[in-house]
Amino acid sequence: MDAITWEVIIAGIFTMGFCLSIHALFMFAVLRSQMYFRRRFHMLTGIGLVVPSILLATVLITISSTLQIMIWAGMCGMTGHFDSFRDAAYFAGTTYTTLGSGREPLGPPYRVFEPLAAMNGMLAAGLNTAILFAILSNFGRKRSGLDEFFG
Repeated sequence: MDAITWEVIIAGIFTMGFCLSIHALFMFAVLRSQMYFRRRFHMLTGIGLVVPSILLATVLITISSTLQIMIWAGMCGMTGHFDSFRDAAYFAGTTYTTLGSGREPLGPPYRVFEPLAAMNGMLAAGLNTAILFAILSNFGRKRSGLDEFFG
C-alpha cells in the first residue's frame, strides 16, 4: 500500500471516530432529556408518557444520524467523485444506512470510506436500538401506567 492509501484509511477512521463521538453526545442528550421529561411531566402515564418520550428520543437520534451523514458526505465530496454535495449526501446516506445504491462506488484509494461509513451507520443503529429499548424497558419497570395502555 502506498502513502496515499494509508492517509485515506486514517482519515476515514478519524471521521468514523468523530461521527461516533457526536453520536455518543446525542445519546447522552437522549438520556438526559428522558430524565428531564419524566421529572417535568411526572403526572403523565401510559400512552401520554410513552409516545412523547419516544418521539423526543427519535428526533434527537434523527438529528445525530443526519449530522453524521453530512460529515461523510463532506468526506466523500472531497474525493472529487461527485458533481454536487447533494450527490455526495445521497451516496453517504445510502452507505451509512447500508442500503447502498451501487450506482457510483468510490474509486481507489477512497473506496475505504464506503465500509467505514457503513460500519459507522451499523454501530449507530445498534446504539439507537439499545437506547430505545432501554427507554421502553424503563417504562415497564416503573409501572408508568402501561398496564392500562396494553391491557
